[in-house]
Amino acid sequence: MISESIKHTSQTLVLDRTEETQLSPRLLELRKKIQSEEYLDNAIQRIAQIISRKLVEDPEELSLQD
Repeated sequence: MISESIKHTSQTLVLDRTEETQLSPRLLELRKKIQSEEYLDNAIQRIAQIISRKLVEDPEELSLQD
């Protein structure tokens, strides 16, 4: 029996801070929205609804392919 060691690594994405004056108004608006727990909860719920609907309508479309 041969045992293998599997290393799990985690990576952290670090985004450079950008001056707000260089960002578009849309990006600034979205940046503020994602700070809201209610906004994130609603967004996650909406994504779940879309995926659920797709699974019911066409389950083959979302199947994993080898």
